[in-house]
Amino acid sequence: MTVPAGDRREVDVLVVGAGPGGSATAYHLARHGIDVLLAERSAFPREKVCGDGLTPRGVRAIDRMGIDTDDPGFERVDGLRIRSRKVTMELPWPRLSAYPDYGLVRTRLDFDELLARRAEKAGATLLERTEAVSPVFDDGWVGGASIRSVDDAAAEPVEVRARFVVAADGAASRFAAQTGVRRDPSRPLGVAARRYYRIDRRPGPWLEVWFDLWDGDALMPGYGWLFPVSDGRVNLGAGLLNTFRNFQNVSAQRVFDSFARMLPEDWNVREETAEGRVLSGPIPMGLNRAPQAVPGMLVVGDAAGAVNPFNGEGIAYAIESGEIAAELIHDALVSNRPGIAHMYPTVLRERYGRYFHVGRNFVRLIGNPRVMGAFTDYGLPQGWLMRFALRFMGNLTDGRDGDAQDRLMDAMVRLARAS
Repeated sequence: MTVPAGDRREVDVLVVGAGPGGSATAYHLARHGIDVLLAERSAFPREKVCGDGLTPRGVRAIDRMGIDTDDPGFERVDGLRIRSRKVTMELPWPRLSAYPDYGLVRTRLDFDELLARRAEKAGATLLERTEAVSPVFDDGWVGGASIRSVDDAAAEPVEVRARFVVAADGAASRFAAQTGVRRDPSRPLGVAARRYYRIDRRPGPWLEVWFDLWDGDALMPGYGWLFPVSDGRVNLGAGLLNTFRNFQNVSAQRVFDSFARMLPEDWNVREETAEGRVLSGPIPMGLNRAPQAVPGMLVVGDAAGAVNPFNGEGIAYAIESGEIAAELIHDALVSNRPGIAHMYPTVLRERYGRYFHVGRNFVRLIGNPRVMGAFTDYGLPQGWLMRFALRFMGNLTDGRDGDAQDRLMDAMVRLARAS
């Protein structure tokens, strides 16, 4: 659907951005019968820099949207295969009551469209190639946005008035920035690069992750991955965190190139087997954007920095934060009590604050090359430790009602400060 004609339109909720967070918000609002407009600057299908992997947490999130996880477009994975110079270890996902015991891989090229169409089917109005130019303010309240087609930059913007606005416009989040949302420089930021290859080697039902990347004899400040895609390709990528020393002097492209060179020659990871360019992008982590709500507007997904600092997982948290925002906005609308929606930052902090606090400290710690070296040399070979780490870093737990590992994780998180 194109930008509606006329000078003005009114809806209950305007969602800016149709990535996983925006589409989840729109879906959960629309299934309640809320009139929601979902504006997406690009047209589907469209590329997104990502590892394309879903942990069991992400699988649960899309299942709550009614997505068929048996769809052949998904590649099912049983867990992580971790690699270093000293060890290769396969770690199945934990068996829990709260989460499935499998993960999935699907390219963001069609995964994001799948979620957006799901929201549309639920009743949301989806406008593609539509830019939210600027917010509309009413006495300090975000009361909508001026939107226009990106195909006609000379056209006069159409004003969309909304009782609530949701900013889900990704890591750049230019729309939210116009309302005063800013990145907290004290909190972690990642940068990742990825490229697709069509090679004979398949990692099987595993997400392969390298915790030590080497450029000759030099340990690089980053991590690497190789994930299987259902069409026979692999997603090869590498990332680094701004907590690593010399972050400013090392690009994601350089880390990616070093990672690709260190792979075995017979895997045929080379220019001739590549499909598409190397693409890179930022990963805002640990709720490093604030505030997560301003009067009349909530911020979800990458725009809020809702990414797990331990593993860089953003899809699950984008969808979860979108669902949280939708439920609060719904309650605010039906009760005519706008303040309910603005409980959103508090709910985020209660849900993720302590866990993300531990994660932020973790990534600061491994930013020290000596700590990272000790972890890869002595921690990775310990199977019991890595099984617990898989659960902790994936935020996969049954909490205090679970087994001994769950209870230990719960106790560790409760000792942290919610922030």
